[in-house]
Amino acid sequence: MTNRSGKAFLTASAVLVLVLAAVGIWYFSTAHLPSSSPELAQYVHGQAAYPIVFTSRTSAASLRAAADPGETFVYPGQPLWQARQGRLRMLLPSGQVSELTWEKKLPDGSTLIDVMSPSVSPDGKKILFAGRKASPDAGHFRLYEIQIDGTGLRQLTGGPRDPGCTTVPPMRYDESGEKTLSDSERKQVDYDDVDPTYAPGGHIVFVSSRTPDLGRDHARRSTTLWIMKEDGSDKKPLTANRNNDRWPWIAPNGYVVFSLWSRNREVISRDLTTIEPYTDGAETATLPTDAWLGAHVEPNGDFFGGVLKTKEPVWRPRGLDNGNYVFMTAPATDDQAAGTMTVVQAKAGSVNNSPSSLAKESVLPTTSDSLLTYGPSQDAEGNRLQLATPAAYPDNQITLAAASGNDDGTWDESAYGIYLASADWGSEPTAESISLRKVFDDPQLVDSEPVAVTSRDIKYNFYALEVGDGTRTIRFANGEEFTGPTAEVHNSAVSFAGNQDDPGQNAANNDGPIFNPVPKDLIETIRVYGSNRDRFDSPEQPRVPGDFELLIETPVKADDFSFRIPPGAPTVLAGFDSEGHVVSWQSNATNAKGEKATFYAFAGDHYSGARPGFTHFCTGCHTGHSGTPTLRKPPRR
Repeated sequence: MTNRSGKAFLTASAVLVLVLAAVGIWYFSTAHLPSSSPELAQYVHGQAAYPIVFTSRTSAASLRAAADPGETFVYPGQPLWQARQGRLRMLLPSGQVSELTWEKKLPDGSTLIDVMSPSVSPDGKKILFAGRKASPDAGHFRLYEIQIDGTGLRQLTGGPRDPGCTTVPPMRYDESGEKTLSDSERKQVDYDDVDPTYAPGGHIVFVSSRTPDLGRDHARRSTTLWIMKEDGSDKKPLTANRNNDRWPWIAPNGYVVFSLWSRNREVISRDLTTIEPYTDGAETATLPTDAWLGAHVEPNGDFFGGVLKTKEPVWRPRGLDNGNYVFMTAPATDDQAAGTMTVVQAKAGSVNNSPSSLAKESVLPTTSDSLLTYGPSQDAEGNRLQLATPAAYPDNQITLAAASGNDDGTWDESAYGIYLASADWGSEPTAESISLRKVFDDPQLVDSEPVAVTSRDIKYNFYALEVGDGTRTIRFANGEEFTGPTAEVHNSAVSFAGNQDDPGQNAANNDGPIFNPVPKDLIETIRVYGSNRDRFDSPEQPRVPGDFELLIETPVKADDFSFRIPPGAPTVLAGFDSEGHVVSWQSNATNAKGEKATFYAFAGDHYSGARPGFTHFCTGCHTGHSGTPTLRKPPRR
């Protein structure tokens, strides 16, 4: 009798465990989740098996990639990605919703009026996000952390010990526009920290405007990747973009995948003898770049390279269980209203673009590879559909923001709600075929940036963080010497062909690859040019545009070169032949007219940077991807 009862009990228990596991409740018991906000229950449209953290804001600022334009020399400085109001919320498996930040006091008694860009820790127990305080605070974004049960809200950056900007930023006057502020106040106020994500080894990678710059030929605040310890200490820059790096995500191998605004204004001169800033109407061999690419870098600053180099914008890339990347981009058709967007899946390593190295007159061959699969353009009722901020969700699903258009074809930002969908799209997905379904929609706010509250397995050996500053004396091309912290840049395989099997390499006429590496022994020297950042320390003028100069020329021997450079300065590299011209070669593939594309040895679709004391490795000098080929394999297995 006892045995039968025991077997019956075990059988019932097993069934219960299976049921609970199927809906994810086994991991997120009510003891570990925040209390619900009953007034939000009316906005729940469906159940989510795993909790979803998301933002609800008064505008769609979270969906905009580039920083807001403006110089703004008066306190509190140029606002970036701000909404009048924003709330961090969590959709619970019970069908309830919790307010995590609204009217919740920080330890100093202040509250947050706006939030954006949440992420969840690998163990699924903590949430990072960017938040803004109300006046009298200056209102810039800083980083915050909260436990998934809604407790432990704390500020991580922007405290009294945070030095802020590396140099004085654009803001220099008080609110009256008459009194000049001190350098320390300027540096501690005028910057924004956004897009945080947990990184291996107890670190956080985030996006920041701490390195003041407004870019060349425009006035948008530069943002780059930074890394710090989880307690907010030991902040270091990871990238050197003069424009915007956005939306970092940690891949399962520990690398940082992010969106890079390739808006480099440097080009090859028409006579091929130098690299120079572009001016409208100038005769040049190449054109300046303007593309959003998917890039990667190790958390220690090494192995910078490309993951998705497409003509279509790569905004907020995230890996999926099916091996693809998913990201926001512009619609495939031209008949949709300006400012609309959609979501696509792309094969890891997709390449159909060569922004800086393609000759101005060349036309790339067409690829026979299918690279992008666009999400549905209509909802189940036939209304126009916008899709944004996708991310992986358990059980081979995607969580994302979506909005249906009005009958007259117009759009309301507040129509964005939180949705779930299958990650299996096929070749022509529809709202029905991918089971696109709404789970939450606050009709007064823009609901977006959903993230599943689950644990993730990330494997990475976080090495060599504690190093010396590499102090050396180096001589620049103009004869001047520099003594101080330096970093080594090393390429041991200039003609390395690491991207030949990437999606996009197969030409339509089968004579690929389209993007082939530079032939061996053509490059005699590497020239390193500095694209210096703007300065805001002049007493005569608020903004001194950064200049452009040749820093170093180093020989290439046996397909290998190395040099040392001061850290932090944005640089571009080019390979020159024995006659002092930028090296050129042609593609194996031909375009529809039977013409081969001409490529140049110019790494000018991004700004390179270096960290003091490190040796930074790169491989190849080619028109496709560089860096580590392994990351271009499916991001999750």
